[in-house]
Amino acid sequence: MLKRCFCLFMLVCFMFPAGNALAEGFALYEYSARGIALGGAMMARKPDASVIAYNPALIARLPGTHAMAGVTAVTPHGSMTWEDPADGKDSSFKGRETWMMPHGYFTHQINDDWTFGIGEFSRFGLGFEYDADWPGRYNITKVSLQTASLNPNIAWRATDELSLAAGVELIYATLDIRKSIETPYGDVESDIKDADDVSFGFNLAAHYQFNEQWAAGLAYRSQARVHAYGATNFTGAGNPLVGTMFRNGSADSTVILPDSVAAGISWTPIPELSVEVGAIWTNWSSFRHLNIHLPDPIGVSKSNKHWDDAWRFNLGVEYALTDWLDLRAGYVYDQSPMTEEYEDYLVPTDGRHIYSLGFGLHEGNWTFDFAFAYIDAKGRDYEEDTDGSQVHPTYVKNSSSQGHSTMFSFSMGYKF
Repeated sequence: MLKRCFCLFMLVCFMFPAGNALAEGFALYEYSARGIALGGAMMARKPDASVIAYNPALIARLPGTHAMAGVTAVTPHGSMTWEDPADGKDSSFKGRETWMMPHGYFTHQINDDWTFGIGEFSRFGLGFEYDADWPGRYNITKVSLQTASLNPNIAWRATDELSLAAGVELIYATLDIRKSIETPYGDVESDIKDADDVSFGFNLAAHYQFNEQWAAGLAYRSQARVHAYGATNFTGAGNPLVGTMFRNGSADSTVILPDSVAAGISWTPIPELSVEVGAIWTNWSSFRHLNIHLPDPIGVSKSNKHWDDAWRFNLGVEYALTDWLDLRAGYVYDQSPMTEEYEDYLVPTDGRHIYSLGFGLHEGNWTFDFAFAYIDAKGRDYEEDTDGSQVHPTYVKNSSSQGHSTMFSFSMGYKF
């Protein structure tokens, strides 16, 4: 009965898109409970089925057939404080909703040299909401970017030491954006909903086992261009511009999902203990604009981004306390790609520290993994507007943000 329920849950993971969360940039790394507990340090150590999302070359070291499914719950919290000449300081809260992100993986060893694997997970996502009447509403009031990746891979064990892998990535993305527009007759609400698209990318990966103690992994994931088409709805009670200047109709926007390179080195001084350090470089400089094409006579609503490339550094430690219990801990430092010159409220943080703990249980062919992570997001201080199109200095002057998130994750695996 448990096996049947597990297979049904696997099917659900492959059918439904993942949720979104508060992320640095808008990249996500919550691919499995074990991976979260280890800070994402899964590039070179002993694998499970979730390495399809981290380093697919490692599936060549998984004998037989493996399946894994699970879900991660992310709850972001935060506030924005600004200087109001009339009333002093006030705040607008964002991101109190809990986002659910499922994941599912399947691997099958074809023969001694070749292994096939497929995974469903989310690599990008963003979701939060400000108060509708907050002073920064002319920049953003709500954003939701959700993606789901379906990623089949083939891995080749070239030698006893070297494994290689390649795969294609099918990415489904949805985008919703809400903001206010200032007019002489009052605010007009712009709500772009249900914009979606399917895009494609690819990945390459390698793993090298130097000896029983040392191993290294390397993975590249390509850029993907998402051109999302949806509809926009303008509302403004009593505003004569609604229906003339602001017309409901189709809307579209292009989002560049950046390419990235991940690397890690693992050390296993004794069979029970493994330590891995790693880094991920993300080409955020490819995210230069978030322009939205609206019905005439408005045309294009421009928003410059011009982000910088950024690094993510991680550390993960795993210790097999008994034959049936593994203990795990991890740490991550995540750089912010947003520059001061083009800062806005799309991602109101300036780097993150992530602290994680977890454990894994083994019972026969079953594994059960649990993880908790605390995300300490560094606040961002906003000054005057720099290019006239990002932050509205008249309404939000000398503002600052602060926030944190919590994550709970569970994964269940089975070896057939």
